[in-house]
Amino acid sequence: MTAESQPLQAAAVRKWQRRAAYAGLAGAAGLAVLLPTGTAGAGWFLAGQVLNVNGTRVYPVRVRAHAGRRITLTRTPDTARSIPLSFVWAGGHARLGAVISLDRMTVTREVESVTRGTLVAGVRGYTSGYVFEGDPMSARDLPFDEVTVPGELGDLPAWLVPPTGGPADDTWIIAVHGRGAPRGEALRALPTLAASGHRTLVVSYRNDADAPPSPDHRFHLGHTEWRDVHAAIDYARSAGARDIILMGWSMGGAAILNLLQRWNHGGFLRALVLDCPVVDWNETLRMNARQLNVPPVWTWTAMRLIQHRLGVRGSDLDYRHVAATLDVPTLVYVDHDDRTVAPAPTIEFAHASPYVTLVETREAGHCRGWNRDPAAYEHHLSTFLKSV
Repeated sequence: MTAESQPLQAAAVRKWQRRAAYAGLAGAAGLAVLLPTGTAGAGWFLAGQVLNVNGTRVYPVRVRAHAGRRITLTRTPDTARSIPLSFVWAGGHARLGAVISLDRMTVTREVESVTRGTLVAGVRGYTSGYVFEGDPMSARDLPFDEVTVPGELGDLPAWLVPPTGGPADDTWIIAVHGRGAPRGEALRALPTLAASGHRTLVVSYRNDADAPPSPDHRFHLGHTEWRDVHAAIDYARSAGARDIILMGWSMGGAAILNLLQRWNHGGFLRALVLDCPVVDWNETLRMNARQLNVPPVWTWTAMRLIQHRLGVRGSDLDYRHVAATLDVPTLVYVDHDDRTVAPAPTIEFAHASPYVTLVETREAGHCRGWNRDPAAYEHHLSTFLKSV
């Protein structure tokens, strides 16, 4: 690094830190909050933020005021969206309703419920699209069993949810959450899945808080996590499943696409549902870096380090080609304003296969089609499940 470049890089770092603090990228491609100067150090840090399991938790949103069923928060693009969200802070969780008012700096919203902790002015937290916290019974009034899936690295806890309104058939749904997300990501869709007549197995995988860690304690962006999805399939088969439907959110979708490249399902796979899946990690990482004003050379270095650490090539991180091998009905949700996972590769993937039904939304964000319009999301999902 030359002496002339240091001031420019320092300025970029300061600008990136400010923007990253409000980006709250804690999902599939969450990148960074702090960055060392220097191309090699920056690339190393960026790669670590993508792959490290225990990344830095950002609390960019502050409670300005709270009284009764109203809360005033720091205004961010997320808090200003009038969709169901949760507000999470150290030791607490609340469900947020509609936006009541907003100004340049703050947003006042309804508080649907405080499910854990005490909500007071001054608390800092982050917003989440998961909305519900707890288990199927406490969050959605759905009976379930805690079961254990034998995995390659050890036991993987899972929820087994029977169907509502009648006896279960012999098709199972296997629900796979995204990167760094809890099993609770599936809670939004779970009543619709349960109403389909199928059992639903909501799985965990390596590096989840309640699952075994990978040997290197890193996310593998679906390139090893698929083995735990396959273990869940084996569990369903051994428990009497005749066939399965796979549903994945974000990196859960990437794990499923990795699985499809390696598994000859022989008719055991009945259908797929993918919600904002990571179809191309390369473009997703570049998109995140552009949003945070990361210099391209730092991004290039980070991507090469990620490939090296995972033992893959850049082409291995792009799953668009999987569309050509699809042979089962597939429902894909995508939001054009997704700022976490690049939506364009998902749209290309969908258009490349006659088996794909594409549901497109706008202004929802990553994996928030349900939040944007629960009735429409559930209608598409229910209609699809009935059709297969």
